Amino acid sequence: MSAVRASLRYTFLIAAAAALGACAQNGAATLTPSALAPQAQQALLPLASSTPPPCTGQKNKKKFATASTKLSTKGGSFCVPSFGGFGGSIAYPAAKPALKLTVTSSTTDYNHLPQLGSGTAIFYLQFAIPNAITFGNKIKDANGLTSATIKSGSQYTMFGQATVEGSTVKIGPCFSVATSGKYGGVIPAIGALFEFAQIPYKATAFIEVYSGKQTSTKC
Repeated sequence: MSAVRASLRYTFLIAAAAALGACAQNGAATLTPSALAPQAQQALLPLASSTPPPCTGQKNKKKFATASTKLSTKGGSFCVPSFGGFGGSIAYPAAKPALKLTVTSSTTDYNHLPQLGSGTAIFYLQFAIPNAITFGNKIKDANGLTSATIKSGSQYTMFGQATVEGSTVKIGPCFSVATSGKYGGVIPAIGALFEFAQIPYKATAFIEVYSGKQTSTKC
């Protein structure tokens, strides 16, 4: 069991107890853009990066985007609402029971969340968890948060926090190394933060993504 998984399991168990108690070629000549026809100049401009597609049923607001997904008892991945050039999907372990999760994406701290890491987070994920749920201990690490602003080969750190019956629980942190994907860099293994999680009641939670390595624990 990894340190982050063991820590997560412990902290959620603590939350349960507390609640019960209260990612130029060289040539012969060189042509500058000003010497070219307008059409040729346009061809020299870099192509705009494509962005991740929205989730099914996604709702867009000025400061955030939200979508709902039903978690599976066999595990799987949930769609990250596409917002501000970010999107993708995040793997999660088996979930019991299979309930509907509401996920909200944003690139600014519009909801006045506490800043858990150093510097400013590049992305925020918020979760509304309607009932008690227990997660398994393994994810299929094939998905991730993606964006053209995420740099392949760079390190990113994820911090999380949940509120269960008024008790605040820290989740993680852990770091991951970005890989390359269709829409830019991809931060994998974020879903490891869900491994061994035991949430005894209705809860809210969030994950903040920061550039750089801010912990020695790998996701």
